Amino acid sequence: MVTGSNPVSGATFLNTPHTPINTTLKQDLDTEYINYDTIQKKYDTTALRLYKVGKTFYYRRRIKQKLFRISLKTKNIKVALKRRKILDLIDGEEMFQIDTGDFKLMFEYDTEEELRVALESVKEMQIQATINRYKEVKQHIESSETNTSDLTFELLRDKFIARKKADNRVSADSIGAYNTTFKMLISFFKDSLIDSLTVEDFEAFKDFKVKQKTSSNRTINKHLTYTRNFLQFALDRQLISHNNAKPVTPLDEVKDKQNRKQEVENYSQSDINKIMNYKYKEPIIKKVFQIALYTAMRQNEINALTQDSIKKDEETGIYYFDITKSKSVAGIRKVPIHKDILEMVLNTSFPLIPNMTKNAFGKKVRYQLYKAVNQGQGKNFHTFRGTFIKRAIKANIDKPNSIFMLQEIVGHAKGETKLTLDTYGKGFEMDTLQNILDSVGF
Repeated sequence: MVTGSNPVSGATFLNTPHTPINTTLKQDLDTEYINYDTIQKKYDTTALRLYKVGKTFYYRRRIKQKLFRISLKTKNIKVALKRRKILDLIDGEEMFQIDTGDFKLMFEYDTEEELRVALESVKEMQIQATINRYKEVKQHIESSETNTSDLTFELLRDKFIARKKADNRVSADSIGAYNTTFKMLISFFKDSLIDSLTVEDFEAFKDFKVKQKTSSNRTINKHLTYTRNFLQFALDRQLISHNNAKPVTPLDEVKDKQNRKQEVENYSQSDINKIMNYKYKEPIIKKVFQIALYTAMRQNEINALTQDSIKKDEETGIYYFDITKSKSVAGIRKVPIHKDILEMVLNTSFPLIPNMTKNAFGKKVRYQLYKAVNQGQGKNFHTFRGTFIKRAIKANIDKPNSIFMLQEIVGHAKGETKLTLDTYGKGFEMDTLQNILDSVGF
């Protein structure tokens, strides 16, 4: 049994006496002259589940939003009606299990009870097969944990990522970064056993990344740091006997930092004017950039906004964005809506671009951004944050605690003051944050 428009065989049928499976078969025989060649959309009814292609009868039914068709392998209306009755007794989950590698369901049952006994046999065999597969996997994992010589980077990846996900202490972006480093290690070391790798082997990995000239020293150092962390994870669990990535010397990042400092610039007023005045084919794109510019919200935070994210503070009457999805704990926050975009926000439906994944959203807005301003000099979507922060600092430099309030607005950790401000002070008042935010103008 398969989904789709081409009927295929999903079960085996035997010739059996035409004994009625229940008392309603005679009523169904009275419908013998119904046009079973129907292709009507409302097929999932008692009558229309049965239909013909040529002279052969088929059974069709919608299960979990998919249309299934199965050949009844007969041209005889009486046999077809009987077999349809059997299939009608099977629930959706059982329909998926009707043809397995362990058992071929034979349609030779004259009573409901016989059919149900057969179905229970199918379930029991599938349960036992699942248990056997579980035992095999468990034995493999236990063997790898007691025998350190079997640990490769591929197996370590599975263990490390599984543990991180179970602990639920890292973001999806961090998991993606770990997987990127693991992919590099697996490509370089292949199936080499980790305990057989020397310090020189890991230095060779570092040298290889340098020679590729596709990554900065800072990026290569990040991969080396992850590698040391992976091996320390394995060492702490006695999966390996030593961490030979630990002695590898990191690359010099001074030149990288100098280049970044020279390249990275905030948006000038001229840039902002171009971004805000550009005639985008999709007007919603301008709203994305407005929210980024006036709130310093991250790209993914804007993509995650829904209608429920727009709220009003009962005490002050201030409207704010309630950000519940962010890259860090500090990113979970309430951001007052800037006075210059309040009317626009209240008259806009969220999400701004429905059904858009994180990556697709980022690609779309970056493509539109570089139509308004030239790509380069380190300017990108994230530059909106830097531009907002720089102007906010300049406008509030003399105000007490302005830096801490700004950190709360943009979702940065407050360092040593975090316990006092967040745990006891419960953050700053909404109107205080509104004043900081509204002080920024473009």
